[in-house]
Amino acid sequence: MLLKLNKYTFLVFALCFFVGAAIIENHLLREHPETHVVDDIENRLHKFEFELTQQTQAITTVLTDSTFDGSYFETLKNHTLSIDETGTGYLVYEDGKLVYWSDRSVAFYNSVREYRKKEGLVQLPNGYYLLQIRTTGSLQVVGLHIVKYNYEHENKYLHNTFFKAYKIPESFELRPVPTEKSFAIKSTDGSYVFSIEPDGEYNCRENQLYFPALIYFSGLMLLLFYFKLEFFASGASFILRVMALAAALFIVLWIHLIFNFPKVLSHLPVFKPEVFALNIWLPSLGDYFLVSLFFTFWLYLFTVEVNFAKLQADSGLPKKGILVLLFLFSATLFLLANYLIEILIYNSTISFTLNKIIGISTESILGIFSVGLVLFSVLFFLVNITSEACGEFSIGRLLVLTGSTAVALGFIQWVAVGDVAVPALLLFLVSSLVAAVFSKNQMKKLSLSYLIVFVSLASVYSLITFYGTIEKKDIERQKLFAITLTAERDPAAEEFLGKIERQIKNDVAIPSLLLQKEDLREYIERTYFSGYFKKYIFEMYVCGPADSLVLQPDNQTYPCDLLMESMIQDMGVHIAGTGFYFMDNMNGRISYTGKLHFEMPGTTEGVNIYIDLDSDLLFEGIGFPELLIDKSITRSENYRKFNFAKYYGGELTDKLGDYNYNFYIDSYEPEDKEFTLKRRDGFEHLIYHTRENNFIIVSRELTTFTDYLISFPYLFVFYFLILIVLFVVINRRIFPQKVVFNLKLKIQAAIISIVFISLLLVALATIFYNVREYRLKHRNDLNEKMKSIAEEIDMRLEDKDEITPELVDWLNRELAKLSNIFQTDINIYGVDGNLLASSRVEIFQRGLVSTRINSAAFYEIFQNAQYNNFFQPENIGHLSYLSVYKPIINNRGDNLGAINLPYFISQDKYNQEITTFIVAFINLYVLLLLVSIVLAIFIANQITHPLVVIQEKLKKMELGKYNEPIYYRRNDEIGSLVKEYNKKVEELALSADLLARSERESAWREMAKQIAHEIKNPLTPMKLNIQHLQHARGRGKEYNEYIERVTAILIEQIDNLSNIATEFSNFAQIPTARNQVFNLGNQLERVIGLFETHDKITIRFSSTGKGPVMVNADREQFSRAIINLIKNGIQAIPENSDGEINISLSHNDGVALIAVSDNGTGIPVELREKLFSPSFTTKTSGMGLGLAIVKNIAENFSGKVWFETELGTGTTFFLEIPVDKTSHNELQ
Repeated sequence: MLLKLNKYTFLVFALCFFVGAAIIENHLLREHPETHVVDDIENRLHKFEFELTQQTQAITTVLTDSTFDGSYFETLKNHTLSIDETGTGYLVYEDGKLVYWSDRSVAFYNSVREYRKKEGLVQLPNGYYLLQIRTTGSLQVVGLHIVKYNYEHENKYLHNTFFKAYKIPESFELRPVPTEKSFAIKSTDGSYVFSIEPDGEYNCRENQLYFPALIYFSGLMLLLFYFKLEFFASGASFILRVMALAAALFIVLWIHLIFNFPKVLSHLPVFKPEVFALNIWLPSLGDYFLVSLFFTFWLYLFTVEVNFAKLQADSGLPKKGILVLLFLFSATLFLLANYLIEILIYNSTISFTLNKIIGISTESILGIFSVGLVLFSVLFFLVNITSEACGEFSIGRLLVLTGSTAVALGFIQWVAVGDVAVPALLLFLVSSLVAAVFSKNQMKKLSLSYLIVFVSLASVYSLITFYGTIEKKDIERQKLFAITLTAERDPAAEEFLGKIERQIKNDVAIPSLLLQKEDLREYIERTYFSGYFKKYIFEMYVCGPADSLVLQPDNQTYPCDLLMESMIQDMGVHIAGTGFYFMDNMNGRISYTGKLHFEMPGTTEGVNIYIDLDSDLLFEGIGFPELLIDKSITRSENYRKFNFAKYYGGELTDKLGDYNYNFYIDSYEPEDKEFTLKRRDGFEHLIYHTRENNFIIVSRELTTFTDYLISFPYLFVFYFLILIVLFVVINRRIFPQKVVFNLKLKIQAAIISIVFISLLLVALATIFYNVREYRLKHRNDLNEKMKSIAEEIDMRLEDKDEITPELVDWLNRELAKLSNIFQTDINIYGVDGNLLASSRVEIFQRGLVSTRINSAAFYEIFQNAQYNNFFQPENIGHLSYLSVYKPIINNRGDNLGAINLPYFISQDKYNQEITTFIVAFINLYVLLLLVSIVLAIFIANQITHPLVVIQEKLKKMELGKYNEPIYYRRNDEIGSLVKEYNKKVEELALSADLLARSERESAWREMAKQIAHEIKNPLTPMKLNIQHLQHARGRGKEYNEYIERVTAILIEQIDNLSNIATEFSNFAQIPTARNQVFNLGNQLERVIGLFETHDKITIRFSSTGKGPVMVNADREQFSRAIINLIKNGIQAIPENSDGEINISLSHNDGVALIAVSDNGTGIPVELREKLFSPSFTTKTSGMGLGLAIVKNIAENFSGKVWFETELGTGTTFFLEIPVDKTSHNELQ
């Protein structure tokens, strides 16, 4: 009844959890957001609105105070806070001119007149802001609060999201004007500000979905517990229960996949196909986890419930046949586990490269956890059937069986799919062998050593499979990447060309330059092709009706328009929406040609401008920052770890990555095959032969043994934690209720703690020191670059009074050159803090930041007269970088402006260096910690081993037996303890001898007294009778009768003396045992037969065991012991009562137990301790040696005898004798 109650309680609770989660799910996924969500957004807006009002009022008060000295930045320096942190920024305009700005992150206007309203929502180039303008006289204080970022493009640094304080779901959109589906957000005075519109699958924040998902999962776990109890409680056959459980789990999975229940799961990242997808049954990583969980649950119950006796009865197969089938099934499970691991890696974007721990994500952890579930369930199954098989097979035969199974399955797999999962089959073989050895040596299951061995095996196998599968996947990616590189186009360039074309066509300066071709070329190149297109060689042709071009080396002249049109027609691939074409000329470059038509006054046909762009061979200039490229056109993450090189005509034309490629392809010994793999310099190179002497090499770094070594500790620790979780959740009885902190454990804990704390402190100190050194090196690099760049600029500007427009043009050209040389972007700011020139003008043109200098830098350089380099951390979106500023001083000491080096181009490289260093140290210290733990266990075992030996010896120490000394050669504290132990063993042996001698002498003295007493008792009546006989002589017939009576008395007393002598002889000298194997039950029946004629006594015999009980002992001595026990029971029964003697035989755990019970009076408490003493008796005659003899015989048989008694009820004597193991095993 309790089982049923527990079972259905789990089911009821599971259903309750499902219903509760469904209610919460319905609430979160409803079509429209709750009113309180809109109210929450509005309340937060009111808070920031109030803050803007307060701050603008405070700033106005300070600036209009009579003590204000006109130094805006000095006075308001406490307001220079990042808008990304506070959400607010402030500007001050005087007579419409900007005089103060708190943060350059806002792409604000330089004139207050450009703001079309004084309050409400405004759209600036990089976002939507809440605006407040407070005007006092000629002073305008502007407060801006960021509501939502709105960049021209998005990437990993720039996200168009609401300000974090609003906590608005990403799926919501901001609408400046109301729409049908939007919800109005109003200011404190009730005026309209903006609207929010739900535009996604759900209207709540993603983190809110995890709560109902957790409740659903809890309900699922309760349902599984119900299945477990139902499985155990069912009376159906084992095969039927296993199939029913599998069907139940399949139905649960089917309902989830087909009916999308629970719906909330489909909105979680792990249940979306972006991370992992295979087919309808495994559409996501979350479903992969559920399948792994169900598989583990099913196989666990299969393993713990399998009953070989029942399987034999149900199937009719012998046990060995069943074991062979189970080993075949187990090997198949290993192949299935291997398949599940491979499909997870092949069909996912998850990182499993544990040597690069920084790339491990939540999805990686869930994937590895799922793999661990499957792997350990399969290992658990194998270990259990191997332990069972050890009773049927020797280790050699078991190895042959498992080896044959692995070979057979490997052959079948090779025939079916052309490949063999060698690591999985090797794990099957090694695991079964290790389990067999442990089982034969009777090693305790699930002990620490046991777990360490199998976790190590699982970790090694997993790493081999992980990296092997990743390598196969990478080779396929290399091939695909090489193919895409043959006709590689530049998505970013094509995106920019469309924008550039529109800008050129709307440029009013170009028509006036059409007749000045060189000026026009310079103007277009500098204005439109100086950023991203630095890596392209720019050519431009202005073709009128009469213009022609000369082709080299033939020196042939062709009409300009006709030649360019024919080239476009032959090789051009039109870029949609533009006048540009991708030129598929197979020359090892990426080429584009554009045609722009302009009307020209005085002509009817106008002119065509043709722009040719060819990627520069082996371009070494500064790259274009990823900050300026939309995420849709950046290179796929799958290809980022690859280096590549292009060879045209056998010579290197283009390359990307850190690998140093040779200039000639012949050095790689290419083959005529389409794809060739070569390994050299720690890289694997895939050489793709495109045509003739053109090749593409895609290279990736090889996985080394060090990578495996680094990865092992992480996976080992993680798998070990998985096992602990599984044991605690599935079967808590596996762990002892109380952990005993013995000396060994204390030593291990002390060593591990000391090592862990030491390593942690050293690691933190080392990382802190090296990160500081990296930052210092970073600053020094910037200082060196700034020094060199400043010298170049100062040489031109040292005699100038100001930076004129002509100098600005020169600066733009010069900065482009210096930027390529020094691999950094460069900005020049004027004395008013406004941007004058930049090598990366796109950042300002796109409104990512304002054109003003950092406010802190402005104050330090232009107001605080900072002459040295000024370092300032800055950020654009989520890109944080270090920026350095230096004033430009002419030879008269006047400040002309400031040079700025924003180091975000190399920031990624700098961050990667620090990350690589930190990860390397973490890897090293984790490995050292794992080694330390292993050493701690080994050292503790070595230290405590002598103590364990002493403990075992002390356990075995018995008085009167031989106690072995301990051999320990070291002269330490344990050695002293061992010496004392050995000394005490010798003293104890001597004391035991003396005690035994003393006890023997005492026993013989007592025995002599007893014998003397027993002999004197019959001698006295004998003497009196003989004396009476002498006096009665001569009395005739009376004398004869008296002789008869005296003779009878004498004979009786002589018999008593004979019995005394016989008992004493038996006790003093029990014959040497003549052991033989005999059937204990048969012998008992023979002994009982001796008492069948006894009056008033009933003797019953019963045997509870199956089959005969064989012992190896002296048959005669055993019979004597049983006879004595039966006699003792008979004598304990009162004369006027009917006696019952019950004899039972049972055997368990290698011993036979005989119980002899009587219904006598029982044994008084005061007599129980002396019952087995040689001189003790409760009878009026005899010496009381019977029970002493029984005890002596039992000890000779390596057994023991004891009793249980109750006054008025009776006594039971128990005789325990070891069974003969050889005969017992043969009978089994």
